Amino acid sequence: MKNKFSLPQISVSILNSDLCNIKEVVKTLEQLKINFIHLDVMDGHFVPNLTFGIPVVKCIRSYTERFLDVHLMIDNPIEYIKEYINSQPNILTFHYEAVKSKNEILRIVETIKKAKILAGISIKPTTPVKKIFPYLNHIDLVLVMTVEPGFGGQKILSNCLNKISVLREHRDKHKLNFIISADGGINEHNIREILSLGCDLPVVGNAIFGSSDISKKIKLFRTLTLK
Repeated sequence: MKNKFSLPQISVSILNSDLCNIKEVVKTLEQLKINFIHLDVMDGHFVPNLTFGIPVVKCIRSYTERFLDVHLMIDNPIEYIKEYINSQPNILTFHYEAVKSKNEILRIVETIKKAKILAGISIKPTTPVKKIFPYLNHIDLVLVMTVEPGFGGQKILSNCLNKISVLREHRDKHKLNFIISADGGINEHNIREILSLGCDLPVVGNAIFGSSDISKKIKLFRTLTLK
């Protein structure tokens, strides 16, 4: 991975945290030695939910140096990509399904990488993983959605897990260097399986913030992600 952190690690999604106190949430994650903070940006169009956008990402960046793993669940990402780049994320992921053409995908990736930010592409559960094969030598990260994007706390769709194995095999066969991430329904009961399939950066949210003891749960996940 093109940064100072080794993998695997978890990327903690704050979607189901106390969003009225985001600064305190982020500081707590820092104290618990979480390196990756996952931000779910939803526009109410690409997915049926509305969360936060550029101003909030900028605010979070202003009080943390942790890796901001920004997942854009928005229509027409090419129109907004430069503004999100200016919010200074470390990873910026957009959806394959939200882009109109191969050339547009490559333009977005080029724009992100030119800003020295890791470029990620994500696919919904119904999108065949082979659809993104033409881009895997250009991108830094693939985010496999293991639930329908839009809401936290959903149960994992086990039929999506094979995509992780397919991506790992393709990466190994072609000697590529992208990170495999997965998001949706990941908890302490299934994370070991997901890691064994080849996931480098599982995204965990509700399994942490739905707990009465966040610190204890994060320590558990840290143990479970050790090789």
